[in-house]
Amino acid sequence: MTSMDEFAQKLKSIADQSRLHESAAVFERSRSFIDANWEELLKQCPNCWVAVYEKQVLATDKDLQNLINTIRKSGKRLEHVAVELLTSEKNPILL
Repeated sequence: MTSMDEFAQKLKSIADQSRLHESAAVFERSRSFIDANWEELLKQCPNCWVAVYEKQVLATDKDLQNLINTIRKSGKRLEHVAVELLTSEKNPILL
């Protein structure tokens, strides 16, 4: 392997780490929105699944599979979207 190949691999590794960090940051902002607005979301759609991307509600649905289909149709990356069931108990999931 040439030094240019090694350099290219190191750059790719750095880019991959950067994308991973960005994905985690986007997801965290989405999760934080749900936490900060839990009571209001629960009032608006009790016992529904909610999908949030970048502090915006993408969808709500009583059926999780329908919600996931809606997320996919939106074009958002699943790992960026926070999804939770709006009940009196918080049970986070990671897609």
